[in-house]
Amino acid sequence: MKSCVFYFSRTGNTKRLAETISETLEIPVFDISASQPSTVGDFDLLIVGTPVTGLRPAVEVTAFLDKIPEGTGKKAIVFCTYAFTKGGAMKHMSQQLSKKGYITILSVGKRGVKPSKNDFREVIEEIGKAVEKHQPPSSGN
Repeated sequence: MKSCVFYFSRTGNTKRLAETISETLEIPVFDISASQPSTVGDFDLLIVGTPVTGLRPAVEVTAFLDKIPEGTGKKAIVFCTYAFTKGGAMKHMSQQLSKKGYITILSVGKRGVKPSKNDFREVIEEIGKAVEKHQPPSSGN
């Protein structure tokens, strides 16, 4: 399954988590503010991250997801970083992706992120398990 990470970050927390996911899974990572929405069409699994702003995803993420191409049957994982509460950020992203045909297989958030990659261990483990569970069976060739 061809996977990638798309993220938007204001303070660097979401960026650090996105880069850690990318390094762990050995997949490409894209900053939404420097990426074209059409790029997502090249991937079967999108991992999308946002900071929580006013209990919602960042407006940059919302605008990006509105412009992505249809992804009928493709999978998605949504994640967020937040200071106080996740609010409805991940639910909102999942709903946006669902309208485009994506199936969200995991929603995960991290509160009070620090620069250390060890802070992300639990999130990375959850994402790794979800990705492994949804890998297509090997063709055996």
